[in-house]
Amino acid sequence: MVRALFALLLCAGLLQAGSIEHEVESILGKRSYASQKGLINVLFKKRSDFLQGDHLNMVKVLKTLKNNHLLDLDFKRRTDISLTFATVSKNPLLFVKIVKETLNSLGYNHTLTTKAMRDDSGFLWRVNIQSASMIDPYFIAKELDKRGTILKHIKRYSKDNWRFDLSTSRGHIRAKKLPFNKSVSLRKFLHPYWVEVDGARAITLKSRNGNLWHPYIVFYDKDLEIVDNYTKERKSYNVSLKIPSGTKYMKIGDLYTLENIKRGLTLYIQK
Repeated sequence: MVRALFALLLCAGLLQAGSIEHEVESILGKRSYASQKGLINVLFKKRSDFLQGDHLNMVKVLKTLKNNHLLDLDFKRRTDISLTFATVSKNPLLFVKIVKETLNSLGYNHTLTTKAMRDDSGFLWRVNIQSASMIDPYFIAKELDKRGTILKHIKRYSKDNWRFDLSTSRGHIRAKKLPFNKSVSLRKFLHPYWVEVDGARAITLKSRNGNLWHPYIVFYDKDLEIVDNYTKERKSYNVSLKIPSGTKYMKIGDLYTLENIKRGLTLYIQK
């Protein structure tokens, strides 16, 4: 019994070790991995530091590689970078929104979709970005982590071609979390506001003087499927709405242009 337990623990340890080595080689490429294998063995000697539950903590793995100058990400000139993001989830809405938020937060607001595919294995989205350096995968992993998304695997095909496999089973977007039963001002509508309203019963929105607000409000569930929406072509000052059952997020904008609410809105969310 003791021998069997020891063998099981040893096997688990070897699998974890092999998993770390496999991921590091996949990130660096075979040539770089082979040339730095001695240093890599030292850096990742304490395997348990890089485990998080049943998966590798890719944020820690990438941070260790970055801090030890093992990630070569610079190009000699501006280059088209191909980034592929994949998930086993068959609902692409939340997945794409999380990836877009992640890229936008790193300053990459303009991407060209080169492939989008959904099949029995999940959903894949490939984009091209022009840059003088590869987007740091460590920062990608950090931004994904802020959104409850696990970076399961990275594959470096070449310096300008990468794939990221994600788990969005606990993923969420970066919506504003506003207090319930309290008036809150939203200003500077540069983009539609996303607000988390999970658990709320109703909401009242008031337009400020000088606005020409034509309400455009969409209610979404946790997977970003549309639950309901409210629009009005006439100028409005006050809007009171019941929040539909199953709603987690609400997007607030204007039917025509955000310039119409440049002075902001006041929200009161009722629990």
